[in-house]
Amino acid sequence: MPTSSAHVAPLSLPDPVEAEFAKDIWDARCIPGTRYSPCRSVFFLNFTDIVPAFLPVVKKHIQLMKYSVDHCRNKIRHLQIFLDFFVMRRPGVAHFQQVDRADIEAYLIYLRTDRGKHWREAEMIYALSTLKQFLEYLQHRSAFEAPQQLVGKLIWPDDVGRKSDYYSGETVKYIPEGILHQIDQQMHLFPAAYLPIFILLRASGWRISDVLNLRCDTSLEHSASGWWLCGDIRKTNVLNHKVPISDEIAALVTTQRKYVEENIPVERNPQRYLFPAQTEERSGLALDANALRYVLTSFSKKAGLTDEAGRAYRLKAHAFRHTKAVELSNNGMSLFYVQKWMAHLSPKMTMVSAKLLDPTLRRAWEEACAKGAVRIDPAGAPQVVDPDQLVKEQEIEWEHIRHNLDAVRLPNGYCFKPKKAHCPTQETPCYTCHHFCTTPDFLPQFEREEREMRELSELGEKAGSEIWVERNTQKLGRLLPVIKVLRKGDLHHPAGKARREYTPEERTKRA
Repeated sequence: MPTSSAHVAPLSLPDPVEAEFAKDIWDARCIPGTRYSPCRSVFFLNFTDIVPAFLPVVKKHIQLMKYSVDHCRNKIRHLQIFLDFFVMRRPGVAHFQQVDRADIEAYLIYLRTDRGKHWREAEMIYALSTLKQFLEYLQHRSAFEAPQQLVGKLIWPDDVGRKSDYYSGETVKYIPEGILHQIDQQMHLFPAAYLPIFILLRASGWRISDVLNLRCDTSLEHSASGWWLCGDIRKTNVLNHKVPISDEIAALVTTQRKYVEENIPVERNPQRYLFPAQTEERSGLALDANALRYVLTSFSKKAGLTDEAGRAYRLKAHAFRHTKAVELSNNGMSLFYVQKWMAHLSPKMTMVSAKLLDPTLRRAWEEACAKGAVRIDPAGAPQVVDPDQLVKEQEIEWEHIRHNLDAVRLPNGYCFKPKKAHCPTQETPCYTCHHFCTTPDFLPQFEREEREMRELSELGEKAGSEIWVERNTQKLGRLLPVIKVLRKGDLHHPAGKARREYTPEERTKRA
């Protein structure tokens, strides 16, 4: 929803928008800047079931949100559930000032029992995060309704499971190879009017809403490298997103564009949708996504799609997106480029979608065994070598050491201890020894060593090597006390004069 401007003066809204916000049912099409999908008939935000005492503050909260209409509808529904619970628990109270931890715990029990019989844990997380966001909004505004206790003390992080627990490789709903083979065999049963959408879903990996939002005049680009499908990814707000497509897919888009231009009047398709709605009630909008979902379900039944266990399989539009991510990753595309292709905001979501299939893992293992190892020769070219040859050569693998070991050059060799291993002998030998003795004559050497250690620490900081900085700081900490003593003109010898100049028998007699 549109956001308010942070000026001192009161927010001034155009009269039609202000009139819309005054209603208890908002039409998103009448509110500039509102995000809604043109391929769905979901335009309204209904506040009529909100408890009247809290209606103004809930409407203000939703008005200031940046979310899509779908997201705002979910927020309203979950706030309604909490408010219904709250007025039952505290009848007649029109604020949250006295809300305490006991109220939140009671609400959690209410969700898991009275309301939670059919709820997934992920929806429980959403319900609680919606409430947390609402209460924090009230506190940030210093609203009369705001709770007196900080929201962080009311709602704890561990009240419900973490969202990341529910996104694992096992939940990726990609279409198995066996199903894809059945689809290819039965494509003659797919309705011709919806076939271009089906093909684009499979070729692009985009969400159904983004495919249906393609425009005739901007959906196709050609460059020296080939054809590109172009459009906006609405969920992550990636505008003019482009993915490469084949000549055949480009020809399909061109044919669909020509069909729309010749058969759909401009007044019925002012937004120039590549897949405009054909019915009068949706005139001016994109094709309804639910119509395609119905076609996919119907095709699944007609084609008799079945999984490996012989159970009926139903195609879902979003599964094509996961399938594309799996296809790209298993064909060798790096996760960085898969993320860019899918327009994911974070690599974590790409890791969820781009599941490596068992055949891919086995193929990678077999190729590694077949190729052996690779070494870069002096000319900079990769050279395949037998792993057994590397073992026989007994060469030092500096690249592995640089990344995995805390290598230090010693006067007569190297120390290759692991980074986490502590070794006082490696870190400035003798300086910590009880028997080490030095005089002011060696002060110049110690001062030179101090300068070198400080320079190494600075280089380590610039390179981002925390271990290197830590090691040199530790060495410096042992060196500086020695330097301090020498600068006073004194002798440094922790054992003392008695141990330095007398035998054990002589020290016994003196004692």
